[in-house]
Amino acid sequence: MLLSLNCSTRNLVPRLHRFTSKIAVDVEPAVVSGLEQATIKPRKHPGVVKPNHVELPKQLSDTLKRIVGDHPVKKVIHDGQQLNSYLKSRHPPPSPEEIENKKRTIIDEVNAKMPLERLGTLSEEEVTRWKRKRELEINKRLAQRIYAWRRIEYGTYEAIVYAVARGAQEYAVMKRVLTELAQRDEQFCPRSFFDFGSGVGTAMWVASELWRDQIFEYYNVDRSREMNEISELILRDGHENKQIPLRNVYYRQFLPAIETKYDLVIISHTLFEMADQEQRQEVLLNLWRKCDGYMVIAEEGTRRGSELVNEARRFLLEQDDEGHTLAPCPHDVACPRLKDLADRTPCNFPISYAPLRLGSDSNADRHTSLYSYAILKKGPQSDSSRSWPRIVRPTLVRSKHAICRVCTGEGNLQEVIFTKSKHGKSAYSCAKVSRWGDRLPMSLGQPQVKPGSTELTLATEQADLA
Repeated sequence: MLLSLNCSTRNLVPRLHRFTSKIAVDVEPAVVSGLEQATIKPRKHPGVVKPNHVELPKQLSDTLKRIVGDHPVKKVIHDGQQLNSYLKSRHPPPSPEEIENKKRTIIDEVNAKMPLERLGTLSEEEVTRWKRKRELEINKRLAQRIYAWRRIEYGTYEAIVYAVARGAQEYAVMKRVLTELAQRDEQFCPRSFFDFGSGVGTAMWVASELWRDQIFEYYNVDRSREMNEISELILRDGHENKQIPLRNVYYRQFLPAIETKYDLVIISHTLFEMADQEQRQEVLLNLWRKCDGYMVIAEEGTRRGSELVNEARRFLLEQDDEGHTLAPCPHDVACPRLKDLADRTPCNFPISYAPLRLGSDSNADRHTSLYSYAILKKGPQSDSSRSWPRIVRPTLVRSKHAICRVCTGEGNLQEVIFTKSKHGKSAYSCAKVSRWGDRLPMSLGQPQVKPGSTELTLATEQADLA
């Protein structure tokens, strides 16, 4: 049957093209040599980020169970689940601009429902009632649409719940992040450690494992005195009279005024607790001044958490020309994921961990958490592998090809389809075994786009329709 097309319909038919594309890949010579001589296994190439699964050391696990004390286990577990759900759905405080924009929109909506033209037909008493009703309607809608941020206050019980519910997860995140730092810069031997928003001390646990013989001072700042007390109790294995095994551990509730420098500065799961952007920037700048090596920023891997991490990263790099990103970005430009306002996908990475099990708690042996992070280096960048592309979503392994979505050294998101025939055995074998969060030990060229032999034009489509 013939289908006739009028002029207006033909104008709507798009011109379609078929393309083929190829991306040049240059694998690191040392990696190629290692793979060919079988001194490097593909799954252990130097771009692999470890660990993939993290479990609390038994001593820490036993201590966390011990500090629960006489508190009902079921209640602690339930409250911990509630806390986790709340933290994962959290937003930062809305800015004055956000509030004003929403208020203007609401006023327009209310004006359409309650037009101002009616005022001329009302008595003075009716006008007063009408204005009061209108104001109440505006405030009601504004309250429904503005996130009701409030700072979380941690007492002794809340600190215990936090330690039980969040300890294993935050330990796993910091283990993954700080292990990557140690692997990327093997010469880094921090002598001092500073953690702002230290909570129950998860970052300190990891740092003391990686650099116990090097670090001679641990400085922890948390506004909750009870949280600091629980952190210290955990260091004492849950026994108040036991000696702390680490050297020179200090706790404070506020940032110190002294300008002491620290080799490793941490701000983890803390940015959400600050009242506004101005406070966040003031704290970040203060911490950056105290940093004399690396600064680590970490948050929940939600869209909002990712935005806060990248806001902090961008702000600090703008303040100091000598600051650079070590990870996860292979560049210092704006995050390509967050530049696209229509894309609500956060820049985040997964970590598998074993949750703390209390009593007959039937949690699974493995949980997966998403986190966002940035490692910033103060001073010249010396990592020759820094520009290696980072895999930012799960690798798709298919028959004779592997698809990797990566963030490149130029600050672009790129999808590469690796095959042995196009990219060589070394590139293909590394790509197909690499996971979300790993780096590919290679450089990528620009896509070479060539028009295919077939081009679907308007005439061809008309013929097909006829």
